[in-house]
Amino acid sequence: SQNPKVSKATMLQKTAEYCKKLKAERTHMQKESTILKQEIDSLNSAISSVQSQLPETGAPVTRQRKDQMEEMFDEYVRVRTTENSKFWIFSVLMSTLYDSYCNSVSTSSMEELCRTTMAWLDQSGSLVTLRPKVLNALRKLSTSTPILTEPQKMRQHALQAVAKKAKGQQGNNNNMMSK
Repeated sequence: SQNPKVSKATMLQKTAEYCKKLKAERTHMQKESTILKQEIDSLNSAISSVQSQLPETGAPVTRQRKDQMEEMFDEYVRVRTTENSKFWIFSVLMSTLYDSYCNSVSTSSMEELCRTTMAWLDQSGSLVTLRPKVLNALRKLSTSTPILTEPQKMRQHALQAVAKKAKGQQGNNNNMMSK
């Protein structure tokens, strides 16, 4: 009759030990949870800090992407100039606008594209901004091409200019591939 009492006492003792073990594990897990929460807060703060240093327009355009965009623009100008040499004159006038567009407009999302395009248009599309840019481009055209002195040679000049630019890009692409 005493054996059942001992066994009940042993069972109670083992239960008490198990409860202590569970309580210790719970305390350990609570400490670990607190440490992990602090680490999460710290990482969130670091992420916020880094994000606050990023440009508003998204990631800056990489040099490779900018070069690729310039190549596509130049190819478009070349094709259109072979169709109509007057397009080359238009491209000279538009190149400064194209450059400012590429530097100002973000394509990180459709909303960013719309917002930054409208901001660029407000800043660069006004007559006050366009007049000096067009004047400088016309001055450059009139002093570096035969447009005023020998207008009949303008077609040949335009075709040579786009061919020279295309040839220069092919040389650059070959140099990049050999590196």
